[in-house]
Amino acid sequence: MRFCSVCGARFSNDVRFCPHDGQPLDDLPEPAEPEVDPLLGQVLDDRYRIEEILGEGGMGVVYLATHVALNKRMALKVLQGDMAKDETVVARFIQEAQSSSAIGHPNIIDISDFGRLPDGTAYFVMELLEGESLTQLIQRGRMTIAEVVHVGEQIASALGAAHERGIVHRDLKPDNVQLIQRGNDDRFVKVLDFGIAKVGGASSKLTKTGMIFGTPHYMSPEQAAGQSVDARADIYALGVILYEMCTGSVPFDGDTFMGILSKHMFEEPPRPSELDAGGCALEPVVMRALAKKPEDRYPTMEALITDLRRVRDGGSVEAAPALGAAASPLGDLRGSMPELPSSRTPLVALGVLAGLLGLGGLAGAWFALSKKSPEDAQATHAVTPVEPPAAAAEPASPPSDPATTPPTPTDSPEPVLVRIESDPPGAAVLVDQAVVGNTPLELPRPEEGSRQVELRVRGYEPRVVSLSPASGESIRATLERREEERPRRSRRVRPRRPVQMVARPTQMADPPAMATPNISSEVVDPWAQ
Repeated sequence: MRFCSVCGARFSNDVRFCPHDGQPLDDLPEPAEPEVDPLLGQVLDDRYRIEEILGEGGMGVVYLATHVALNKRMALKVLQGDMAKDETVVARFIQEAQSSSAIGHPNIIDISDFGRLPDGTAYFVMELLEGESLTQLIQRGRMTIAEVVHVGEQIASALGAAHERGIVHRDLKPDNVQLIQRGNDDRFVKVLDFGIAKVGGASSKLTKTGMIFGTPHYMSPEQAAGQSVDARADIYALGVILYEMCTGSVPFDGDTFMGILSKHMFEEPPRPSELDAGGCALEPVVMRALAKKPEDRYPTMEALITDLRRVRDGGSVEAAPALGAAASPLGDLRGSMPELPSSRTPLVALGVLAGLLGLGGLAGAWFALSKKSPEDAQATHAVTPVEPPAAAAEPASPPSDPATTPPTPTDSPEPVLVRIESDPPGAAVLVDQAVVGNTPLELPRPEEGSRQVELRVRGYEPRVVSLSPASGESIRATLERREEERPRRSRRVRPRRPVQMVARPTQMADPPAMATPNISSEVVDPWAQ
């Protein structure tokens, strides 16, 4: 077989020149034999027969294996090449197996055995998971509130169990969440890859402060700065995942590793309601999980699960705590600089950004509507309170008139609730541009004046309804469908490879024909008048 090096066409051996461009033909080289993995077909430790390669990563290869005695299919992970000679990598590999096995949670992948190849390379055996990753599910389109809560609470439950054992995942991301069929549930969560987990009591060599571990899109600010982390770093990462499930995009993206880390440390994420006219009822939960300061996030995964379920059931939750403008959102992060992974990009000076504005915006929505103080609202809704900053001192109260007896305080009556319904149901309910829930939703009727409530659904025109003291027990609003739905914002999952642009020569139009000169035989005097 011969081929043309210009146009790529192939011909039989008896053809010497390309009929298209006259180029002499070259002999087509014989295809190289594919390299066969030496482990394929082998039986390890008289138990596991290696069938095929399932996947490859930077750290190891995952094979499909069969337990020869049980005739059970399993997954077997083996360290790759030079990685098997690195003591730190081997220690992390063993830690991954031990961490996953020690937690023993149904939403964490089960690791059942550990061993070594004849050359000493470590491997471990885990359950075979068939299904799709959370990344693949997100790429298919926006998820409903019920779907987000169903997946999110399983992830939170798994990580909560890990935290109880002193294990912090540190690399939580959609690629490390597998969705499988379990009974009637086709989105049963399995959390994977505890390879860089921080384990209480582990060697400091594996959890050294100042090193950056994890994936930049899902790193907490303190993790991005190379500081020591605790369970609240995983809560932040789950906040990013919830954000991505609600909007289809991550809150921060960039062209460089350090560019993304800087945004996590210094920039406010755009609120989900700013990216989608339909809004997201989970916005208060997401924004609290994404707070810059660890102490402003949920204290535990259990507290986060409670709010997820409350929103799913039509209730309201406390908004993310606002940060003071004078307070640095990163606390004492300026005392630590991260050790960069083979990058020369300098970190932006922290002092320049010390006055960054904090999170805020949702706190007044519920309180303005109900005419209650924030303290009253916290007592009404069982949400874990956030301690106010210690520096905020009580203002001095003016001297009271001794002749005046203050009135005896009385308990305020329970507010009258108005049920907001919409057609179609599930509309985002916004008060003062802040999402407070989804229809059907009960809101307190104002004692005086009126309050504007906006309803939004993707593909429909927004609808505004008013709440007043004269409002009845329920209000039902019908939204009109838009003629043309605005295209959804694209999601960038990972940096794309640069595309080489090839300029094509523009086809020039034929030049205009020159006019034929009119030639005369008459002699003319040019100076004649």
